[in-house]
Formats: sequence, C-alpha cells, structure tokens
Amino acid sequence: MCDTYENGVLETDNHTDFSRLENRLDSFQGSTLAQQVPPERLARAGFYFTGNADRVQCFSCSKTVENWHSGDTPVQRHMEVSPLCKFLTCCHRNILNPSYGAPVINGSVYDEVAEDMQYRLSTGEIVDQTPYPRAPHMRSEQARLQTFSLWHSNAPVRPRDLAQAGFYYLGLDDRVECFCCGGKLNDWEDGDSPWGEHTKYYGNCFFILGHDVGNVPLLDTAEEPMQEGSSSQDVNEDGSMETFERRLSSFAGVQHPISHERLARAGFYSTGLGDKVLCFRCGGGLKGWHPEEDPWAEHAKYYPGLQVIRMDFQPVKKMRTHWRN
Repeated sequence: MCDTYENGVLETDNHTDFSRLENRLDSFQGSTLAQQVPPERLARAGFYFTGNADRVQCFSCSKTVENWHSGDTPVQRHMEVSPLCKFLTCCHRNILNPSYGAPVINGSVYDEVAEDMQYRLSTGEIVDQTPYPRAPHMRSEQARLQTFSLWHSNAPVRPRDLAQAGFYYLGLDDRVECFCCGGKLNDWEDGDSPWGEHTKYYGNCFFILGHDVGNVPLLDTAEEPMQEGSSSQDVNEDGSMETFERRLSSFAGVQHPISHERLARAGFYSTGLGDKVLCFRCGGGLKGWHPEEDPWAEHAKYYPGLQVIRMDFQPVKKMRTHWRN
C-alpha cells in the first residue's frame, strides 16, 4: 500500500475527502451515470462524480474522464488517461497486468470479483489468510541458491540475485518459483531484475511486502557504500532505489532499531538522517521507530491511500491516533 496523493496534496472539492471510498460512492447518488456504470466500480477506480454531465475525477491524480458507455471498465479508462496515477499503481497494479490472469480491458475479460479482491487487499480492508510461505523448506536463501546447480551459465540473471529475491530453480529451462507466494517466472531477458520482476508480477507476495515469512538471508558483508557527501534521500531521483539491493545498501553504517532487511523489503531506504526512511515507490516518510514495529504494517497504517505525512517529516512524530476513525 502507498500514499496516493500527488505532490503530497489531497485533491478534494474543499468540503469532502474523496480519498475515502464511501465518500466517492456517495457522490454518485442520484446521478444518471450510475445507471450506465456501477458506482462501486467507479469508486474503486478512484473516481468521484463532479456533478457535471457524466464527468468523474480521480481524487489522487485529478484527471477527469467523461463520455461513459455501458460496459466501460473504470480502471482501464483511468489507466488510459493517467497511467502513472499513484492510486492505480498502488491499488490496481496487479489487475492491470496480463499475468494476473484476468486483465481488465474494455470489451474483453472483466473479473469484478478479482478487481474487488485486489482493491481490498491493497487497502488493507481484508487480509490474505493463505498459509505462507508456500514452500517452507526453501526459506533459506542458501537452500534456494543450491537449486541452481544446473542453471545455464549464459542466463541473463544470476542465481544469487534470484535466490535473494525469493526464487528457487525448478530445473526446467529458466523457470523459477517464489518460496513464499508460489509465483512462477520464466523467459528471463537481459536487463531483468529478479526483485523488480517479482514485484511487478506478484506485488502482493508477503515476502515482497516485507512480512516476516521466515526468510533466512545469505548475508553479504560486501555492501556497496554510498558516495561520500550524498544522502539516500535524493538518490532515488534516478530510480536507483527500486532494487532491494540498493535499498539495503543505503542502511550501511546506519544504526536503526528495525532490521535493515525488513525495512528494505517493505520498500524503505535510509535518508542517512537518524532513523528516517522513505518509500521508493510512494515517497512516504516515517521516523521514530520502535523495535517491535513491523515495517510493512507501519507503511500500510500511515500510507493506506487515506492520509499523508509530508515529505519534510512534519509532523515530527508519527501521529498514531490521527488515522483512527
């Protein structure tokens, strides 16, 4: 889950907080648009009714869509006008991916149950109760690495990188499987990042999300140090923090009450200033950590698409009661 506001500013009509699903739903009451496209689908896609003809607007990116027809898929039409919308990236990234199994495409397959489930999982409304990891005997990165003894030496990705990203080799062509979610990938190409591909195709994997699933990492003492005089707060301007390895290396020499690996797997990298961290995907910042806290749970709590903490870390403390209803 992630912060879904553009530039740290909540877009509303100055009266109603349309980042809340129920408020977006209420906006469609009495509209003729609701007779063509179900309000639930429009609201799940981030839209609220503007009151002008059949025009709707996204609470996050502020893009508008109009000229609706029966059978239109709101998520798809949203993606067409705003493919980089943070709300879509956060709450609908898997369902827009053909590998999900039922892509949402106008005039093609539409699985409303899958869309609703994806939205609820992404926003934390429901929790996946499936036992994880799927392959507990592969919790150890060393065990996963040993499965690559017959891996092709000229393959475009290294066994070490695959094992670190949670994969073990199935012994057929270049097909690998995640020990946690059971997701399978193959047909690797030059430039592919195991961690990036895992996140792209199986973004809800608990290992990807930073949950404690019993992973036993193969520690590498040769961490890549950051350049002197730079802070990791501005490193991600070139997208370098998209990889787990880079996020983990940002914690080199940093004293933090939370495991560096757990923070990196939850998407955080160190700013180099105390225990302050930023999410590489949504830009959300957190500080004031306690040893018992779970990085992903804290990420989901303060950046569920409903509220936002400023990028300059104001307020200084995490306001725990501010997000309770």
